[in-house]
Amino acid sequence: MNVQENSMFEGSMLKQSGMLKRTEIFLLGTACLILLLAAACASEEVASSQLNVPGDIDGDNVVSDDELKAFEESSKKGDISSGNLDRIRHIKENYPRTIVDATGTEVTIYKPPERVFEISTGLIATTMYAFGDADKIVGKGGCTKGGNTARSYTYNGKSYSHTTPAYVEAILYPKILDDEAIPFSGSIGKENYETIAGTNPDIIIVSTRQWGRDSGETYLKSIDTMRKLGVPVVVLNQVAKYDGDETEAVYSEVELLGKIFEKEDKADKIISLLKEQVDFIKSRTADIPDDEKKSFLYLELSSYCAGKGGVAYVDGENILESILIEGIVNAKNEFQGDGRQLMSAEQLLTLDPDVIYLPTAQGVHTPDEIYNNESFKDLRELRAIKEKKVTGLPLIGCRTERLDFPVSLMIEAKFTYPERFQDANVGEWLNDYHMKLYGIDKETAQEIKRGLCLEWLDDTGF
Repeated sequence: MNVQENSMFEGSMLKQSGMLKRTEIFLLGTACLILLLAAACASEEVASSQLNVPGDIDGDNVVSDDELKAFEESSKKGDISSGNLDRIRHIKENYPRTIVDATGTEVTIYKPPERVFEISTGLIATTMYAFGDADKIVGKGGCTKGGNTARSYTYNGKSYSHTTPAYVEAILYPKILDDEAIPFSGSIGKENYETIAGTNPDIIIVSTRQWGRDSGETYLKSIDTMRKLGVPVVVLNQVAKYDGDETEAVYSEVELLGKIFEKEDKADKIISLLKEQVDFIKSRTADIPDDEKKSFLYLELSSYCAGKGGVAYVDGENILESILIEGIVNAKNEFQGDGRQLMSAEQLLTLDPDVIYLPTAQGVHTPDEIYNNESFKDLRELRAIKEKKVTGLPLIGCRTERLDFPVSLMIEAKFTYPERFQDANVGEWLNDYHMKLYGIDKETAQEIKRGLCLEWLDDTGF
């Protein structure tokens, strides 16, 4: 029985025995231990069938010296494979392991996770891919899966049209779009717990970052309910926490994932690469004095605006993207309010920023849209529009709380301070970054570029 088959078998047994009382499990395990010691385990199939944690027989989720010795004797007789014996030894030497998640909760992991249910906006799946562990994902939640979608838009007068997944994880690991192979539970706070339980996960990993900012009560209740499913639940970040150094928050999340999957070295390499991109931008912008900082607006265009009496949504200084831009690009948000607010043309004209960034909201939005669409004619007196200082940002699903956060920052930095990034070709940099990050070839990196709707980088030489 290989590791995958063994894991599935163990999961099946866990599901079947979930209703057993603790004493029943203990008695069953003890009986099996006696039989094992007496008969030296007649077959690998029989031995494994009684285990939740490979090598554990008495039901305490820990491989004891006696249990390991029994399996070593069985291995000598050829009753279990050397591979499964090595697996049991690894568990004996390294588990249980206790980690502290972002909520301060101590979470004990009793075996290497082989079946992972992840809930996030992309960070978990892409990091697992970088680790080489994407095949352990058995279910997901968070944002929509983002299947293949046809997109058409115009940038700098050139039309683009293609069909490709919106989410980087789906480009890297297409299986994640298969609802039968990897069921989707819904977003955090709206999960289908039956779907989660039905995947028989070894561990549930949750990222709680969302558009909304409430007290976090809904999310905390969801997490508490998940913990009642009887498997370890690890939360990567604190609910509704958006203050401080947000890059450090991403680094700590990657570090925590490295601990979960015993991939600390790979986590360190990812963190080093992320820091390298951030440090590069900072090296070019850190010395800009306050009176020379460019002002920006993070302007979200949406078809819903007109019906609500506004022209666009504007993100305030406490929004994650604004925190990152101010801290790394060294530009200042012209809107010093809170959250995401709908504004009229008159309000925007009063702010009058140096540059405007157009993130993706409902669809892809480009400078051509705001320059030429009659819906925005009332904004044409804005200095940024007159001077053609509007740039589009990548199509990154939900938010930029993921390994691709440097991509938006690099575009914003060069666009805002072009004189400081004259030697930087962002299109080439982007391919190199993704190739290093994910260990992919240039063709796949180009596919990610298309998925992010950034083909214009190559065509404009930006």
